[in-house]
Amino acid sequence: MYEDLTNGKPFKYEHCWEILITNPKWCSKELTKTNDSNKQKSINDSDSPVSFSNLGDDYMNPNNPITEGINSDGVVHPQGRKGTKEKKRRLNDEKGVVDALYNLQSTLEKQIKVNEEELELKREKDKKEFELREQIMKKEIELKEKAQKMKEKAQKRQEQDRILNQDVNKLPLALRSTFEIYQAQILKEWENDGLFGKVFRSSDDDK
Repeated sequence: MYEDLTNGKPFKYEHCWEILITNPKWCSKELTKTNDSNKQKSINDSDSPVSFSNLGDDYMNPNNPITEGINSDGVVHPQGRKGTKEKKRRLNDEKGVVDALYNLQSTLEKQIKVNEEELELKREKDKKEFELREQIMKKEIELKEKAQKMKEKAQKRQEQDRILNQDVNKLPLALRSTFEIYQAQILKEWENDGLFGKVFRSSDDDK
């Protein structure tokens, strides 16, 4: 086409053309020229009534995606400052949610650990209190048994003292021999218990 217009002269800037055909700005200018010619044609056709049936199914289809970042001349442009801020805001929101969930999980784990430690301390405390109550009850039972034995022993000694102090000469002959046997048994028991030394020391103290 260039050679036809220049009487067969070769195109000297072919390497520039190869670069420009892929450049967005160059494509934008070429598309603008095409759009201007189409606009003139559109004005001429504006007097005819518009029918939605002639627009095609894609025009009325709500599911037809609209490409973001593409302007009216079909050239893709980099994301603007507003879009960058919005994307950054969404990332910050997502990070905030993740951090909040992480903090919540960490707090729950700490609370569970504290509850377990408190429960373990309560178990140890209850165990010690139970053991202490058992010891107290056992000691009380031992003291009661000891007091009962001492009471019974005191009553027995009191009865033995009465028998030993009994003047057998004043008793009938039938009872005299019985009391003498009892007195001998009591003296033997006291001797085995080592009570004679206590009795003698008590007698010396009374003197």
